[in-house]
Amino acid sequence: MTNQKREIKKLTRGTKALIKDAIVNTKSSNRNDLCEYIANELESRFKGDTLTYQLKRMDLQTTGKILSAIDTYVYKHVKDTEIVSEK
Repeated sequence: MTNQKREIKKLTRGTKALIKDAIVNTKSSNRNDLCEYIANELESRFKGDTLTYQLKRMDLQTTGKILSAIDTYVYKHVKDTEIVSEK
């Protein structure tokens, strides 16, 4: 077993807003549901080369990168009290 450090990525404002919208609109905390919503949202907002550019700029080129961004957002931006108060 190797000892790996998990890198916490820096999220763009657009990425944070996209993840927050996904949480609100899906009413879910399931990362796979959020990933699907985000991928569909990006695909509908941007077309062709613009989509490629935006994905690279936001560092969301793959499903794995979208999931990593969701994990980072939840870890850094969602407070335990917010989760508890909504239940």
